Amino acid sequence: MCANGATAAAVGPSAQNAFTPHRALYRMELGTTTQGSDVNDASGTMFYRFEPQCDGWEVETRVAMRLHYGSGGALEVVESTWTFNSFESYDGTLLTYTVDHRRDGEVQEAFAGEAGKDADGGVASFDDDELYSVDLPSGTLFPAEHLVRLLAHVRKTGAPFKQVVFDGASIDNPYEVNAVVVGPVHDGIVAAGTRDHARAPAKNPVLVEASTTSDTTRDMNVWRVRMAYFPLLGMADMPDFELEVDYREDGIAERMIQDFGDFTLNLTPRRVEVLAKPECN
Repeated sequence: MCANGATAAAVGPSAQNAFTPHRALYRMELGTTTQGSDVNDASGTMFYRFEPQCDGWEVETRVAMRLHYGSGGALEVVESTWTFNSFESYDGTLLTYTVDHRRDGEVQEAFAGEAGKDADGGVASFDDDELYSVDLPSGTLFPAEHLVRLLAHVRKTGAPFKQVVFDGASIDNPYEVNAVVVGPVHDGIVAAGTRDHARAPAKNPVLVEASTTSDTTRDMNVWRVRMAYFPLLGMADMPDFELEVDYREDGIAERMIQDFGDFTLNLTPRRVEVLAKPECN
């Protein structure tokens, strides 16, 4: 059963074709640091796969990163890995997820869970050392559903976009995600002087390598969006983290900045490959 008529329309039969199925490898580098930050260098990779199945989206993320703390003789290097897998139904009612986070080989966080919702809200469970759950308020969106609505919003207006989102990637979920449209992007630069930027976006060349016969050579509209993540159950005035992304209209991220407050990470695609769509009855 779909959550409601609007959800079915936005994330229903056409949902499978909303985005380009792809896998991508991103290079991770230290961006900026604030005064007093303990981080002085960072490097790593992020593998990302976004692939539609016959009844929903399958997402896989694998991060391997080295963070350098301190300076001089006090230098400490920490190696961390983070793996996330999820499945999200096209009708927006079901999300399953697993997380495995390790620091220098030792488990920091490992859990599996399932979230379900309808028009009145829902509930999400986390199964790690203990089994516990959190309530999801009415109107909560899952991540792919949120991206569908965000890009549809960006195409129409440059106004801020605020939604409650549950992605299953951490136990701090759900988040209130406040998104601001920075502007259209061309050659990695936000276009200046465009008042109605969402209606007249710049065009960018496609970065992907085609592994199918689909059209991957046409220009793509690209928008820069900055999102601040506030834990819904907390009272913090500042977000847990922020994310700035250059989104193509087909959902592929051409550029990302992860902002953790005292330091940022730049993510640049090294390879993006289009995947075949499933053959479904």
